[in-house]
Amino acid sequence: MALTAIENLADIIEVSKLLLKHLDTADIQVQSDNETDSEVVNEAESEIEGGIDSVGENKKSIAESTSHDNSEQINTAKLLKLMKNREEKIYQLFEHFSSEELQLHLAQLQTMAALDSQLIEKVNRTQQSAKSEILTLKKNRKAINLYQKL
Repeated sequence: MALTAIENLADIIEVSKLLLKHLDTADIQVQSDNETDSEVVNEAESEIEGGIDSVGENKKSIAESTSHDNSEQINTAKLLKLMKNREEKIYQLFEHFSSEELQLHLAQLQTMAALDSQLIEKVNRTQQSAKSEILTLKKNRKAINLYQKL
């Protein structure tokens, strides 16, 4: 059974809201992880300065990191699935309905456009944040390497 334009728009709006919700959750998790990462870097730097080599703690840290990476992969897969679903619904909306039919649902189209703008803004902020985190980690890595050379 083919969906009506209003049902299609409602589905797109719902998926867009879910995407925003997941991106917000992922952003909160990233902020929490960044605090943990900086603690790990500080501990590593203090170990290097003190010449301490604690293999047991390193193994525990690696196990926690692996577990975290698996949950990140699951969240990424969910986000990608939602994005693909949203993209398909938008394509179907404009493929199956004329502009005259869509004009009847202008309020929903405006809501969809507003959510789209929010998604774009959120993704751009997340991308910028990720870039700055990568630069910070590279700088920290350079500092660790310098300590190891001394």
